[in-house]
Amino acid sequence: MKVSAIVIAVGALGVGSAFAQEPIKIGAMYPLTGGGAVYGVPAMAGHQLAIEELNAKGGILGRKIESVERDDKMNPSAASSTMKELITKDKVNIVVGGLSSAVGLAMSEVSKQEKVVYISTIPKTIQMTTDKLHKYVFRTASNTDFEGDTMSMLAGKNKLTKLCHLQLDYAYGNDLEAGILKTLAKNAPNAKIVLTLKPKLGATDFNPFIPQVMAAGCDGVLSGLWGPHFVSWVKQAKPLGFFDKIKWISGGEIASHEIAGELKGDYPDNVISNTYELWYHAQDPSHKEFQQRLAKKLNTQETPQWALLGYIGVMYTAAAMEKAKSTDADKVAAALEGLTIKTPVGPLTIDAKSHQANTGQFWGPMVKKPGRAYRMMDPVEFIQPK
Repeated sequence: MKVSAIVIAVGALGVGSAFAQEPIKIGAMYPLTGGGAVYGVPAMAGHQLAIEELNAKGGILGRKIESVERDDKMNPSAASSTMKELITKDKVNIVVGGLSSAVGLAMSEVSKQEKVVYISTIPKTIQMTTDKLHKYVFRTASNTDFEGDTMSMLAGKNKLTKLCHLQLDYAYGNDLEAGILKTLAKNAPNAKIVLTLKPKLGATDFNPFIPQVMAAGCDGVLSGLWGPHFVSWVKQAKPLGFFDKIKWISGGEIASHEIAGELKGDYPDNVISNTYELWYHAQDPSHKEFQQRLAKKLNTQETPQWALLGYIGVMYTAAAMEKAKSTDADKVAAALEGLTIKTPVGPLTIDAKSHQANTGQFWGPMVKKPGRAYRMMDPVEFIQPK
């Protein structure tokens, strides 16, 4: 099947008669309240945009798509029960989403038990596609091993020698630390870790940690503090001059406009980070049209990056079901293995063995721009797994 088959044709049925059939139900779970909503709400918007576009072209397999959306509350236990309800009560054909790695692992376990395909659009723990891999789980986000390798490479590129390691104490933070350590000696042979600190997921008070990092004498911090965690750290540490001499190299997509737009002038110097998408920078010719459609939907020119991940999850769902000519979970899972689709950041392929997409990210320093109230990435480097 050609990559372009992601654009679904209604065929001879016509939209009216096709939509008279039973709809295909896609379950979507993202954090829509609390601290995770800064990423979860945009992801859901991208999810909805994809469904709107597909339904306008005839849906999937000539059937209308129905989105069944839930708040995962960034809580593994709540996410498990909610996902089971989506499958057993709402009768969804597939589930996409998740944000925190702990929630992603919980959702993956439910998909394994219930034999329903789960596409992990944001959770990055490497466990999902290694020791906890199973037939029904697939990831279209990046993963902690690749992110860690890139961060250690950037530490070497910036000639850092004394590093402080700052990660959240849960699956993502612990696995990102492991991913960094796997490649640090190779990528930054002159660097050594002088301090490791692990605040809890959801932490808001970082005052006990900031003085420890400043006293350690590190010239760089490798971190996975994301979203509200990074915002809180900046607001508490920047007034102390924390970022004046310390280079902050971070995963967690704090280069996204969600964070740059929130912090505005408070965004600190010396930050190098990543993002899946930049509204002001194109990796693929199709990006401009995607960004314009998203801007129209959200009524803002400066669109958030997490929408892309929700969008891609739905488009992979559509392409797999069209390829399988079925909504049967076993057939859809088989269709996802090795499947390539076009996306606004270029073609992506899911590896048939690991169920991991070769998703890349933009990396670079966040700098001030004339006439802008927020930081922007410049220069921009797109790094993608081979």
